[in-house]
Amino acid sequence: MAAEIDEEVAKFRLVQEDLQKVRNDLQIVMGQLAENEMVQQELNLLDSNTSVYKMVGPVLIKNSHEDAKDTVSKRLEFITSEKERLETKAKNLEQKGTDISQKVQQMQAMLQQATAAAVQQVAQHHAS
Repeated sequence: MAAEIDEEVAKFRLVQEDLQKVRNDLQIVMGQLAENEMVQQELNLLDSNTSVYKMVGPVLIKNSHEDAKDTVSKRLEFITSEKERLETKAKNLEQKGTDISQKVQQMQAMLQQATAAAVQQVAQHHAS
């Protein structure tokens, strides 16, 4: 029984590691989302005749206002879907961790009961 508990604890640790990675990825995506929302707001303030440049490697290239808005809009769609995917994955991992934790607690309680019963049997055997 103790080996099974150790195995479940190892699974729990792996889930926690995965959850931490997902949370780190989510934090990066949230930063990208905020940055792109800010760019979109700035583009919305400009009139359509304003020159817009995008960086391609080390070079700034002129880009149409409409293309820039479309690019940022598509990027926001992608980032938002990635954010939702990561949030769902985090929620699922949290639930899996909770399930494993409850299973370990039940297994530990059963082990304690079995140990107590064995000690009581030994005590009764020595008393006879």
